[in-house]
Amino acid sequence: MNQAEHIYDEAERRGLHLKSLGDKLAVTPRAHCAPEFAELLRQHKRELLDLLKARSAGLTPDCAPWLHIARQVLAGEFDGADRSLAESLYIGLRAIKHSDCQRASARLRRLIPEEKTEGESKPEQTKI
Repeated sequence: MNQAEHIYDEAERRGLHLKSLGDKLAVTPRAHCAPEFAELLRQHKRELLDLLKARSAGLTPDCAPWLHIARQVLAGEFDGADRSLAESLYIGLRAIKHSDCQRASARLRRLIPEEKTEGESKPEQTKI
């Protein structure tokens, strides 16, 4: 169980309901959320939002962290990544049936340079 799942379960144990409102995390009933737990929710807001988004899309909890990575890829944060990292991210994202993951996977695929075999060269182009 990852940290976001643990916090989500603790919120339920405390009688709190967590809901995603865009980029905001809503907690109800607000009056029952202790200040120290509210701070913990703030610290892990992004992971909790990813978990809620994954659940609403019918994804398993282990897919939730990939939604965050997909957003990073789509924002261009991995544009300068080496081939090995880009391929690893592509492999992780391509199987997740979520639109953000599929778009990120396609973007990574375009970033991964084609391999050339030894002795192979690019065909010469004729300029007209």
